[in-house]
Amino acid sequence: MGSEEFVFVDIETNGGAGERGRVIEIAAIKVCDGEIIDTYQSLINPGSDIPYWITKLTGITTADVTGAPYFPDIAHELYEFMHGCIFVAHNVLFDYSFLKREFSAVDLTFSPKLFCTVKMSRALYPEHKGHSLEKIITRHNIKTSARHRAYDDALAMYEYVQITIATKGDEAFTDNLALQLKTKSLPPHVDEQIILNLPDTPGVYIFEDDQGAPLYVGKSVNIRSRVRAHFTNATSIAKEMKMTLRSHNITYIQTETEVEALLLESAKVKELQPLLNRRLRRATSQHLVIKHINEEGYATFTLESHDVARYSNLENVYGVYTSKSSAKTSLESIGRTFQLCPKLLGLEPAKGSCFRRQLGLCRGACEGIESPDRYNLRVELALEKLKIDAWPYASKISVAISALRFLVIDQWIPQGVYDQASDSYTELTHNFDMDVYKIIRAYIRANKPRIQLIPRT
Repeated sequence: MGSEEFVFVDIETNGGAGERGRVIEIAAIKVCDGEIIDTYQSLINPGSDIPYWITKLTGITTADVTGAPYFPDIAHELYEFMHGCIFVAHNVLFDYSFLKREFSAVDLTFSPKLFCTVKMSRALYPEHKGHSLEKIITRHNIKTSARHRAYDDALAMYEYVQITIATKGDEAFTDNLALQLKTKSLPPHVDEQIILNLPDTPGVYIFEDDQGAPLYVGKSVNIRSRVRAHFTNATSIAKEMKMTLRSHNITYIQTETEVEALLLESAKVKELQPLLNRRLRRATSQHLVIKHINEEGYATFTLESHDVARYSNLENVYGVYTSKSSAKTSLESIGRTFQLCPKLLGLEPAKGSCFRRQLGLCRGACEGIESPDRYNLRVELALEKLKIDAWPYASKISVAISALRFLVIDQWIPQGVYDQASDSYTELTHNFDMDVYKIIRAYIRANKPRIQLIPRT
């Protein structure tokens, strides 16, 4: 292992994520020239009870940590113990992220060189499928008396590295160490070469789990740079850490331009339904809020379930939702805030005055007390942000997305992409989508000089 000092670290936590995650036990074994020269171990009081399932896994109870020191009590001693050592752990980003956050809370910057025994196992034992510490212990017949306790797990890691050096040679270990020190933020289960081979061009990337199922779909003008940024952020952002530890492969689809990557990302999220894309992962059904004017001149609304693309005029579409309940919730909230009539909003079937009028929460449009002009003006102000903009052109348009590529759009719906260099046209799915609408609207507003009208045939 050379003359550099290594510290083999294992932590047990309370199972919480992000700011709720706390270390409840830590062990550190300092090694130089392959020999153990010092050890450190301590239970840590997380400031809260230990969950039952953590006790079942580790054997650590709330009573065990009640009299233990808090992390700030041991922070400086632990920091000095590990300072200057290569930090070794199984799934190293996990242990490092917890300690980095705990040290940061007491104004200590913790940024050691990192070495991951999972990465080492994948690189030097590619013939094996499983690389969990449990499987490694079983496979190499490593003796341990208390699994899921910090010291025993840290000692098992040390013994595993010694076995690896003895069987694979010191040079193989040293080469893997050098590679890891160059790529310390990369995930433990993804081959470094996959990430190094990612293009630096626009497109969409897909993180996959060990079964090939999609975890996350993203887009960027530089796929390689953005993917690496995810892993760099993993030590400080809980969602990124979760994705890093679960990722086993990364695939990608290149696009010619950024706007094409935006559109493809929205489509792929809805197609693949990846676990970690919550913002764009919406149902394909559409529930529309449609405005009408009744015989008395008041604006009224109905909820209709069909594709907004059927409308040639979007002027009366006041919101597109994925469920009737979300549409009603939105209208109810706006109605309360602006004292609009729930009867006219289509939320109450009353024949006379609405129920809120009796409570003084409606200004009387349902009784004819508030004039149609005044009420309708308040409706427009209240629902302005929900409203789908009317298509501002009398025909289809094309808008340049690069020097030789043009996006064809009609009624906010992308129709296709024309490539002038190859004189080819690629059709796109002709469905209205709220996320795509926002992308297209923003792009059109920013690129008006690049727009050309296309007469409808």
